[in-house]
Amino acid sequence: MADEKQSGKQIDFWPDFRSFATYPVQRKKIFGAAPKLFTIGSCFAIEIRKAFQARGLTVYPDYTSIQFDPATQILDKLPRQRALMHYDTFSMLQEFECAFDLWTDRAASFIEVRNVEANSLLGSDLIFKDPTRRMIYGKTREALADVSTKVDQTFRAGLDAADVLVLTLGLTEVWRHTVTGRYFGAQPEFGFGGGIGKATFHQSSYPENYANLRMMVELLRTNYPAKPIVISVSPIHLESTFSDLDVGTATTESKAILRAVAGQVCRDFASRNVHYFPAYEMAQFSHEPVWAPDGRHVRPEFAASVVAAFFEAFGDEAVAP
Repeated sequence: MADEKQSGKQIDFWPDFRSFATYPVQRKKIFGAAPKLFTIGSCFAIEIRKAFQARGLTVYPDYTSIQFDPATQILDKLPRQRALMHYDTFSMLQEFECAFDLWTDRAASFIEVRNVEANSLLGSDLIFKDPTRRMIYGKTREALADVSTKVDQTFRAGLDAADVLVLTLGLTEVWRHTVTGRYFGAQPEFGFGGGIGKATFHQSSYPENYANLRMMVELLRTNYPAKPIVISVSPIHLESTFSDLDVGTATTESKAILRAVAGQVCRDFASRNVHYFPAYEMAQFSHEPVWAPDGRHVRPEFAASVVAAFFEAFGDEAVAP
């Protein structure tokens, strides 16, 4: 990817831009060799996390360190998946609010669950779900509170330990809890079930997502004034839409809103070590194969290329393989 034509300067003209064999990322060193990274986001963030770990880097939150009882607790797809997903800025902001003690009543959003797959997995007609995250259940309310609290603690510990904070934005379609007004981590009935009738669909707007991301950055700047923050937008297409649009149009609208939000927030905080990374653009303009056979997810090889570009853009050149 290195090219003397690039030399850290933006490429102003399309023919010059297209002349690069790989995406011409701008260089701005913000960390040294082997940084410890904190990542949060959707399934693209999971792929990036895997690519970071393949380089031998430490990535937080370390969800695999959480001890839970599979007979009484379900923690998403751990230990198989190794991380939790956050698709939207609403569920992401809730995690930061909880980490910094601005939201202390997560348990108020717990719901009772009957007659879904999770009941069978836990062997009980009545179990409980934390819908503000994706797939977290307990056989009792106490068991759920225990595993949910451990996620809270692991999230905050990861923020404390990391050198660089990476936020990846996924989509704008969200579900609002009908009782507490908080937001679900995924649509009702997602995964192992539960939540039908407990939330209303909301097609979120640019102002809402801008406010959410700005608040996240302000919280991080207040608590970690020196840690670099990198914001990107996931290129992965929506699997489905709950809007009145087709899924292709809904995907485009979602990404357009989030890309505009990311750009504006990075400009707002440009002098405070907040940076945009063009993962979304790399997928759109790449010369290499990007998409997995399903046409929605990215190939692991492309995720590795994104991570290589990340280090070329922000790290010591010696870090890149």
